Amino acid sequence: MFLGENRQKGIGMGFLLLIITGLIYGAVASVILFFIDWIIGLFGTPTILEQPFIVDILQRLGLPVESFTICCVWVALFFLTSIILFQLPPIQGLFLKFKNISKPQGDLAVYLNNCWSDVCRRAGVDPDRYTLYVQHSKQINAFALGHNRVVVLMGLIDEMNEYELKGILAHELSHLVHRDTTYGMTSAAMLNVYNAIIIAFELLMLIITTVYNVLRYIPFINILAVVFMAIVIFIRFIVRILHSLANFGYVLLAPFGSRIAEYRADRFAHELGLGQALASALAKLTRYGDTEGFINQLVSDHPPLRKRVAKLYELSQQG
Repeated sequence: MFLGENRQKGIGMGFLLLIITGLIYGAVASVILFFIDWIIGLFGTPTILEQPFIVDILQRLGLPVESFTICCVWVALFFLTSIILFQLPPIQGLFLKFKNISKPQGDLAVYLNNCWSDVCRRAGVDPDRYTLYVQHSKQINAFALGHNRVVVLMGLIDEMNEYELKGILAHELSHLVHRDTTYGMTSAAMLNVYNAIIIAFELLMLIITTVYNVLRYIPFINILAVVFMAIVIFIRFIVRILHSLANFGYVLLAPFGSRIAEYRADRFAHELGLGQALASALAKLTRYGDTEGFINQLVSDHPPLRKRVAKLYELSQQG
């Protein structure tokens, strides 16, 4: 019952932010892909985007079969493919190997599993649904990964006592319960596609610039080359504006959603009876620095530690 109630509290906001992110980057990516296709078409190259199955999708949706809508469908398909790939356990396993993350062994495994079992018991979930990992790093950190993984860094284990470690594990369990990591992976998948389209556009710009630098020395042809280059420069200017606006929106939107998730995870730990344990752990972390300044706090994906400690104290006072 506890798990179900808490899961429902945060899914709506996370899903909404994910949809907004997809719409922003999807729209800009579609415009850029349209420009790429249009520029290539000026050279007399037939478009490869107007495939029969894309046309069929648009007709089934009752949408006009136009260059831009075709690009929108392609971007949506690219997004969907990337999202599916990011959710696959083998892909996440590659990340673990790349980061030198492994399952704990021996006494460390017993210690961590005991802490985790207590946290899961408090939350009313089966600890066997999740897998603990350790990363041999002196950094003091822990993070949830994928749908069912929690990674604890050795620096954190060395720094925190058992009570404090349970508080942090409760915080990370919240990210899994509320699917924060799933939303994060989905956003990352869409951003990868968006960045790939940006790279393709910049590569096309490089090719065009190289060709222009040759043609501008040829009589008569150079006039056409200058006109064409002027059009390309204008398109590149538009793309950079759209790219900047999309990134600006994401820089504000993503940290906002992340900060909400962090506060919710802190409250989750409090509701498990581990709020003071988490507050003690966060207080220790303040010795290693905190987020200062309005701008830094605005774009940071974590709230300032001192504010989180104060909030946990307020929750403990409320009972």
